[in-house]
Amino acid sequence: MFHSLSRIPIGLKSKPLASISLFLLTFLVYLKTLAPGVFGFDSAELATGVYTQGVIHPPGYPLYLLIGKLFTLLPIRDVAYRLNLMSAFFASITIVTLYWVIVNIIENRFAAWVSAFLFAVSNYFWQMALIAEVYTPFTAFLAADLLLVSLWRKTGLKKYLLVFSLIYGLTLTIHTSGILFAPAFAWLILKTPHWKKWYWSLISMMFVLFLAGLTPYVYLSFRASASPAIDYSRSYSGVDLTTLSGLWWMISGKAYSMFAFDYTWREIPNEWLRFSGHLWRNYLGIGVILGAIGLGWLWRKAPAWTIGLLLIFTANVFFYVNYRVMDKDTMFLPSYMVWAIFVAAGVTATYNFSGRRFNQPQLERWLRGMARALPIVFIVLGLSLNWRWVDMSKEDGYALFAEEMLAGAAPNSLVIAPWSSAVALEYYQVVEGQRPDLLIINRSRYSVARYYELWRQDLSYEKIMEIISSEEVDFINGYIQQKTIYAVEYDPILANEFEYLPEGSVFKLTIP
Repeated sequence: MFHSLSRIPIGLKSKPLASISLFLLTFLVYLKTLAPGVFGFDSAELATGVYTQGVIHPPGYPLYLLIGKLFTLLPIRDVAYRLNLMSAFFASITIVTLYWVIVNIIENRFAAWVSAFLFAVSNYFWQMALIAEVYTPFTAFLAADLLLVSLWRKTGLKKYLLVFSLIYGLTLTIHTSGILFAPAFAWLILKTPHWKKWYWSLISMMFVLFLAGLTPYVYLSFRASASPAIDYSRSYSGVDLTTLSGLWWMISGKAYSMFAFDYTWREIPNEWLRFSGHLWRNYLGIGVILGAIGLGWLWRKAPAWTIGLLLIFTANVFFYVNYRVMDKDTMFLPSYMVWAIFVAAGVTATYNFSGRRFNQPQLERWLRGMARALPIVFIVLGLSLNWRWVDMSKEDGYALFAEEMLAGAAPNSLVIAPWSSAVALEYYQVVEGQRPDLLIINRSRYSVARYYELWRQDLSYEKIMEIISSEEVDFINGYIQQKTIYAVEYDPILANEFEYLPEGSVFKLTIP
């Protein structure tokens, strides 16, 4: 049954079947499509970082490393698979928590269940549920933040604000972009009859708990002092995390600050169009239309919630639209999740419309039937289409490449690889103990670190790339007489200095 927005308060103790079914169904879908082992890019780096409890790229993701360590203790398959499983687990936790957020805002269980499941099988979220990544733990904590705020707004009980403060601090130790949502949470907390005056004692307690939530960042300093097998901050950027300045460098993400708001005015409209395309694809178009309807409906029924949700949506979209990186499609996940709430409102609005009296019983029955059936059809459509797009169950390309590369490399050789594959090689070397004699250079990490140093000197892009290329040539020349050097990808600039000889799936560099 569909309830009006203001009539029936829904608590967390009612009807657990919806939560159980959501968790089990989504987790089963994720298990069937889960990547079987190591993947490339950040995924392999995170797996190696968790296993070694090392220091990975900024902002460090300390809580992910700590939770991930627990998942590595599972007695199943290899470390990479266990962390892929962690992503699936937190994805299902996200969906269940999102369901209760929607129930508390819209008070419509059917719309909440349908919209939460639609988000579960949406393109970009589903992708991140299948490999080791920070995004599904991040959305799980973000959904928990929203749930606690919704309970505060519904009950006025201060305990929910205290727990929220701790969880919000922890959210930032999974992904610092959560700080973008502070204005939204402040609005939702303050814009309620329960907050009639400034509770200074409550604010003080909330602040202390928020700081307590940030303490996992101290763990990064502790691990850096232990000289772990992986320490990207020291090896690529020369930063000491045992100092306050070094720790702030890590937390603030200064190494990537040159990518923020880096687009020209001519480029920005195209980035907005790209995001619009991502949103349209994520919800197969139909969900965008339903969400737009729901946004208008929610504005009339709950304007404070609408403003708060729009603040989250726009903060996330505005920052990442203006962030010049190639892999930002999934960085919009918080905005996609908020849109799922608008979709739920849209489902409610369309059903309410179908319940109107038209003095034509046959038309009324048809409209009500369509309002019930269309969301289910949408779920089936999302499952069938996105399954083909995101299924990772047979994805073994990075594993096969790494195993072949490590098996065929000459003793004590040097391997220069881009970010995507260097981390997979490191995973097999460090986690699986294969070929410890090889020196693996993550060319992308070096380039980013060096680019940041030169960018701070106000050098042009062309000059920066010229310096980096020259330094790479000098580096290779320093080793080429001592070691066999392999390059995973062909570089036309380096090819002016060295000969690229194909050897299997890589190249051997020699002096012409």
